[in-house]
Amino acid sequence: MFISMAMGGRKRTIVTAWSFLAALVLANPSFAVSCSCDWKGPFWVVAQDAPLVVIGKIIRHHPGKSPTMEVWVQETLKGGILDSGMSIQMGDGMHCRPTLDVFPVGTVWILAVNGQGSKPGNGWALSHCGEYWLKVEGGDVIGLIDQDKKQAKKMSLSEFKNRFLYPRFSEKFSGRVEAGAPFRRAFGGRFEFVLEPMPEGWEIVIRESGRDENLARLTPPFHFMPNPREIEGWHFLKNPSACADRPYQADAGPTNPREFIFSPEVGRTIAGPDSRKAAIDENIEAVKKFGRGELAVKKIKLAPGREGCPRIEWLEFSVQLDGGY
Repeated sequence: MFISMAMGGRKRTIVTAWSFLAALVLANPSFAVSCSCDWKGPFWVVAQDAPLVVIGKIIRHHPGKSPTMEVWVQETLKGGILDSGMSIQMGDGMHCRPTLDVFPVGTVWILAVNGQGSKPGNGWALSHCGEYWLKVEGGDVIGLIDQDKKQAKKMSLSEFKNRFLYPRFSEKFSGRVEAGAPFRRAFGGRFEFVLEPMPEGWEIVIRESGRDENLARLTPPFHFMPNPREIEGWHFLKNPSACADRPYQADAGPTNPREFIFSPEVGRTIAGPDSRKAAIDENIEAVKKFGRGELAVKKIKLAPGREGCPRIEWLEFSVQLDGGY
C-alpha cells in the first residue's frame, strides 16, 4: 500500500511496513518460513524437553531440497524407537536446524531430537536453537554440556550417562496404606517407591522403570535381626516376645524412622551377573553412595493375628528420598 502525502508543497510516497513485508514474501517465499529462535540453553537444559535422546553414528547424508542424515542408533538414553536406524531432517535454510556439514559421516553424537524450533513435521528433526547435540570421541563427550554458550566441556561418556540418566534428587512425601494393598509413588525421574504387601505388613521396594529388581535389597543387616525394609505388626508391640513366630526371636523391631539404601547398579555391576564387586562392605558403600531413604511411621492400627503376631490394618507414614549422581 502506498500513501501520498503533501509536505511543504511536495508529495512524498511512503510504503507501509506490512506492505513491504508482503513484497518480500512474494519475491522470496522462503522468507515467510525462515528460522528465527532464541538460544534455549546447554544440552542438559534443552534435552529435558526433547522426546528422544540417542547416541548414534552418522551413516550417510542426503543433501538436496530437504536434506536428511541417516543415523545408526547405538543407545537410547530417553524415549524409544522401533529399530536401530533413523532419518533426521536437517537444515535447508527455512527451518531451525543445523546443516549436514556439522556431522561428518562416521562420527558419533549424542542427539536430542525434535527439540524446540526444529519444526519436525512428520519425522525426526534436529534443532539449532540450543545445544541439542554433543560429540562423542575417544570415550569422551564434548560440547556445551551444562554451561553457557562460551564454555565447551569434556566429560567421560560413562559419567555423562550417569549424570544424565540419574540427576540429583531430594523428595519428601506422605501416604496411607490399607492392609493387603500396595502403595506406589514415582520419584527421581526413573524410579518408583513401593510398599509391597506381605502377609503381616509390607516390604519397602525401590524399582527402576523397566526393571523388576528391588534396588534396595542390599540394605543391611542381612542376618540375626529384622531388616528395616520389612514392616510387620510385631515391630510395634510393647512386648515383641508376645509374637512367638517373630524372625530371629528379636527383642525389638527396626528403629523409627527406618533407613534404607538403593542404587540402579544393584543387579547389574553390584550383586548381579556383571558384578565386579564381591565384598559385602564394598557393595553397601557403593549403594549408599547413590541413594538413601527414610520411612517414618506416623500412625498405625494393629489387629489380632496368629500366634500373638498382630497384623497391620492401616499405616500412615512419611518418606524422604535423596540420591543421584
